[in-house]
Amino acid sequence: MQGPTATLLDRACAGEREALAELWRAHHTSVLRYLRSRRTVGADDVASQVWVDVAESISRFEGSHDDFRRWLFTIAHRRGVDSIRRAVREDRLAVRAADAVTHVDGADVEQHRGGALDRAIAMVSVLPDEMGAAVMLRVVNELPIADVASILGTSEGNVRVLVHRGVARLRRRFPVTNERSETMKVVS
Repeated sequence: MQGPTATLLDRACAGEREALAELWRAHHTSVLRYLRSRRTVGADDVASQVWVDVAESISRFEGSHDDFRRWLFTIAHRRGVDSIRRAVREDRLAVRAADAVTHVDGADVEQHRGGALDRAIAMVSVLPDEMGAAVMLRVVNELPIADVASILGTSEGNVRVLVHRGVARLRRRFPVTNERSETMKVVS
């Protein structure tokens, strides 16, 4: 492993609970935002399951900090897909998606205390699934294109197209005004 986090990863892989807790503190918010943007029903519960999966298998993990982030978001993506599939079977996803659109189009977004990043995440949640996932992973979580392609199981070219079209669609749907310029800067 390389970089300043290598020791932390080594310690976590060796079973040190405090090191795993430090990884959780460093990455949990990003995982949770990713899951919420994907309209994951029970995003908090799914994020918890992601960390259970990480804790159970980190002893077998090998790689750098960037490898860890790719692995973590791969687990989150798969758990999120499973949750969405369950929700579709239970017919709850349509209600959740309608809520997301209401919060984006209504005054709730402007009153939301989370700021520009949370508004951007709410905006991304209205994109089609694969497009939204690509935008969240590449733009919001700043993962390399190769990592996003690996997580989504698609080509790097397709990731570039999905991100480009997703951002363009967001710009058309939510034109930049003085109030929203900070939000669109986060998405751009």
